[in-house]
Amino acid sequence: MQSVTQIVEKIVHRQVRQRVRSVIQPGAIQNIIAQEMNAVLLEALNAQLVAERDKALGRDPYERGGQGASRNGFKDVRLPGLWGWLTVQRPVVRKGTLKLPLLDALKELGTGLRDALAVRFWLRGTSTRAVGEELEAITGRGFSAAAVSRLSNALEPVLRAWETRPIPPGIVYLFLDALYLPVRRPGFTNEQALLVALGVDENGRTHVLGFSVGDRESTDAWTGLLKDLIARGLDPKDQRLVVSDAHKGIIAAVAERLSAPHQLCIVHKLRNVKYRVARPDWKPFLADFRNVFWADSRDRAFEAAGALRARWGSSYPKAVEITLADFDSHLRFMAEPQNLWTLLRTSNLIERFNRELRRRLRPAGAMQSELEISKLVWSVSQAQESRWRRRSLNPKKDRVQVSVQEFATA
Repeated sequence: MQSVTQIVEKIVHRQVRQRVRSVIQPGAIQNIIAQEMNAVLLEALNAQLVAERDKALGRDPYERGGQGASRNGFKDVRLPGLWGWLTVQRPVVRKGTLKLPLLDALKELGTGLRDALAVRFWLRGTSTRAVGEELEAITGRGFSAAAVSRLSNALEPVLRAWETRPIPPGIVYLFLDALYLPVRRPGFTNEQALLVALGVDENGRTHVLGFSVGDRESTDAWTGLLKDLIARGLDPKDQRLVVSDAHKGIIAAVAERLSAPHQLCIVHKLRNVKYRVARPDWKPFLADFRNVFWADSRDRAFEAAGALRARWGSSYPKAVEITLADFDSHLRFMAEPQNLWTLLRTSNLIERFNRELRRRLRPAGAMQSELEISKLVWSVSQAQESRWRRRSLNPKKDRVQVSVQEFATA
């Protein structure tokens, strides 16, 4: 049997828990944390400011100092902080001025931290308007979308140095592809081609080599990009394979500037074939297609191609014609080390990179200038190269069998 004291304690505890639950509503915890963090910061900052004042005066409190400066209380100063505004107590003196290094640093830090966060958020995929709204909600200070753009423009020297950097040594495989994005021009907005080049070195490491922006994906545009890569150190004689889709501009530019073997993407071929085959026959046709381009040798690939033609030639002549068109250009990866075949038989490497670019470009909407494009390509490239450095090519892993599901949306 419980005593009266135990019963009273139990009732009190229950009432306290109910009281706490009623007080902590959505958002209240964040407010409590912000208030407590500000209180802790203010206590430490005010103590440091007092210490700096005492050091500058050279004497303890209440100690006389002759005709020099003397203490004269405090003055409130509002500063931007991470959890809103901070109101610190700045010591003031009579007869003279007081140099407080911490106060100067706090004035720069509050704005600098906010500005750094703005640029960071924008580069990571948040629109300029959303960045401004979020920072205003956090700090309590207005922050416009135009201000975010102006701050990010400070990256221009870094971008220019990155765009003109030397090509990493040992690049032997080149991947080329393009995507289109809206760019605002005076009085109108039009689609511009963003040409991208990735390189893989002899150790299997992937690098973003360069990019350019043009009105369209033409031979001249691709030639210009390749000329820039060569001028920055890409050796045409070292290129063992160039991987891309069958765009005529890429093929012509590569033939003119590199004279390297050209591997056409097998997935692009597969996409063209898929719409020529009836749904009930797609899986068996795909199995025969896979036997051709995922064979373990050129001889086996040619044997499988003959079997595919014999089985499907009368039912789907157009699909068979597309499958076997430019046959040698789709099998050139087989002349390279087998552990690299998965990498080299398709342009998936650069298409995944471009997919990340599109994801980042989408919230930004139409680009205001080529400088904005450069900022975003640089940001995505830095993040992607960091991921690539953490990976290594595993021969056993690369020799995976291709499943039907892999090409379900090809």
